[in-house]
Amino acid sequence: MKSKDLEALYDAKILVVGEDSNLFWSDNVSEYAMFADYYFKKMPEDHGERSRNVESRNLFEHINYLTNNKLRSKEIYITNLCNEYVTPPPRGKRVLIPEENAKDGLKRIEKILKDNPTIQYVFVMSLQSNYWLQKLGFYTTDEEFLHNAQPKRVGLVEFECYYQPVNAKAFSSIVGNIYQANKFDVKVVPILPAKDFPLKEQNIERFTNPYIKIKESIKFNALEKDNK
Repeated sequence: MKSKDLEALYDAKILVVGEDSNLFWSDNVSEYAMFADYYFKKMPEDHGERSRNVESRNLFEHINYLTNNKLRSKEIYITNLCNEYVTPPPRGKRVLIPEENAKDGLKRIEKILKDNPTIQYVFVMSLQSNYWLQKLGFYTTDEEFLHNAQPKRVGLVEFECYYQPVNAKAFSSIVGNIYQANKFDVKVVPILPAKDFPLKEQNIERFTNPYIKIKESIKFNALEKDNK
């Protein structure tokens, strides 16, 4: 089973490229990327279902915060770099997205942008997703970031694959920057995973100012806020 994209109901203004919860030692695959469909459902009674609803709300609140509440929720198109199920790594480790899967994900992202020319920004969540999209040439390359974000060889041992970057702080060097996509007239914005919003205590010092920079940099063409 693989996760489906949650397509925008109206003309999409933002494409969110996420890293789904099943990429972190869980074998639970969401029907839609990042359980985004739960945002439009009532809060369920079941504990597991409620956690998915909360996860989806954090996702949309994250995007609303960074875009200064200037988007309708149905103007947001949501996908993952890797929508395919990936065998979980050892517990507590993060899945290493295989390069071939990342290439397939890039092809899908490029098709989404071709089919949705109204998209102005691509928000790319997580260190690993940004690593692959830079390495594969989707947006401006930062050689120092690529070096620091590349997987350590210790995570590449057969049957025990997982993603662990050379430098765990590599993400701090690009969050807050606005990059240009190489083949499309869109801006690329590296951001934290939805699970890290609102900013947790350990991230407040590192990412508050970069997030303010993003908020001040995001500008849309004649958008109006509407109810979801």
